[in-house]
Amino acid sequence: MLLRAFLLCLLVVVGCLPQWGIPDFQGTEGRRIQIALEMARSGDWLVPTLGGEPTWAKPPLHYWLLGGMSELFGTNVWSMRLPSVVSIMAAALLAVVLMRRWFGERAAWIAALGVVCSPLVVYQWPSAEIDPLFASLTGMSLWCLATGIARDRRGIVIASGVLGGLALLQKGPPYFLFAIGAYLVWWRRRGLRHALSHFVPLLIVPLAYFVPLWTLRIAPGEMLAVANEETVGRIWTFTWGHVTSIPDFWLRAVLVQMPFVLWCFWEWRGVRDARMDEADLTLRMCSGAAVLSIVLLTFFPGRPTRYILPNVLLFTFAVAPAVAHFASQERQLGSTSRRLLLIIGVAGGLGLVVVPFLPGVGLAVAGLALVAALAPRVVRTPRQLVAFCLVLPVVASWTVGFDRAQRWPEGGKARAEAGRLLRHELDAAGIGADLVTHGHIEAPLLLGADLLPDGDEMARRQPTARWMLHERADTPPPMPKEYEERLRLCVPGQIFVLRERSGAPR
Repeated sequence: MLLRAFLLCLLVVVGCLPQWGIPDFQGTEGRRIQIALEMARSGDWLVPTLGGEPTWAKPPLHYWLLGGMSELFGTNVWSMRLPSVVSIMAAALLAVVLMRRWFGERAAWIAALGVVCSPLVVYQWPSAEIDPLFASLTGMSLWCLATGIARDRRGIVIASGVLGGLALLQKGPPYFLFAIGAYLVWWRRRGLRHALSHFVPLLIVPLAYFVPLWTLRIAPGEMLAVANEETVGRIWTFTWGHVTSIPDFWLRAVLVQMPFVLWCFWEWRGVRDARMDEADLTLRMCSGAAVLSIVLLTFFPGRPTRYILPNVLLFTFAVAPAVAHFASQERQLGSTSRRLLLIIGVAGGLGLVVVPFLPGVGLAVAGLALVAALAPRVVRTPRQLVAFCLVLPVVASWTVGFDRAQRWPEGGKARAEAGRLLRHELDAAGIGADLVTHGHIEAPLLLGADLLPDGDEMARRQPTARWMLHERADTPPPMPKEYEERLRLCVPGQIFVLRERSGAPR
């Protein structure tokens, strides 16, 4: 077991390493880290703050983990993304434990490798964002629930509640978007047997935080209002205009489950119990959670891909036995599989021809194209096809992904270098702590400048500090007249302005 765990952890590191080391924070990574650092520096681990102001949009588990990482290992891309990487290691090990006992060794390895080699895992999980860790906790919780209910194992059901409670502390009510599908199958087939074993720890874990918070710091009604705005309340912003984007969302919902979605119509062979046996119930609860979550999220506006990351784990677990059965067959591939490989090979061959002539495309893409082009020549059996589908995302990570990581500081989204330049200019001007932000400022810029100033993101108050930093946008917030421009920092796509308050003591 120790050797298995070591190999899986090593594979996670190998697959995730190129994206893990991107030398800047992307998307809302910087915002999450900024909140965590403010909690750590203030010593107040109960109330998350952004710019010195309380923020209740998300529960605090993620901020606790990032703050703890910063205290132990410093604030860098490796430590801030470590919790999410560790979570996928834990998920792979849990998949082995649950699958191996009731589905066999081959299915256990297929499930674990299918998780750690998923394209979304190698590209999305090495992140300081909230969603990857939430997806891991949600997937593991529903794996345990499905296994515990199907096999009548109360201890595993309790574990599902604990993991679900942590998922609620990570992101809140979105956990139920995925759990409800599993709950419906559970209610239909087992009449919610062992319900208390799941729901009691599911509620106790988040309440251990929220009860002291509501008692000491904030009224429950205010918290519920924020939760409604962040989750259920978004449903009411759905318009007919969002209907046109539904096909795109459904396509993404299928693609995130690659490569195992290719086996979704492959029947797990053998005589089936018409009443649904334990194996079928386990897999049906996981697949039910994945499918119903897509149905529910269809009615949410926006629907970014990160919302459906838990389906990577749920669907992989559900189809792993079918994929394992396919891989065990000692035969040549059928015509359908050969045609798919031929399409991949032709696409790879075309890529090798055109990549050198495409401006802005790194030659690393040719490495991935070469592997794809060789597929029809080297993949002959079901086992080789499964291995190819697992290896290809890792190859992509170390070709396209590695090139992307190396080029990131040169791109228009990089903010760490701009932050260091801002820090140099602030030091040269002797600007100290009397600095606030006005309007939204990208957190990666502040982190790169080693700044965690108080701020007013919505520009609702009149600033009084000597120095004020703001972004010069097409629709800037109203500027107080008594502030005069002193410094302008131009980076690709954005301009940041530093202003000094007139008459401020020098």
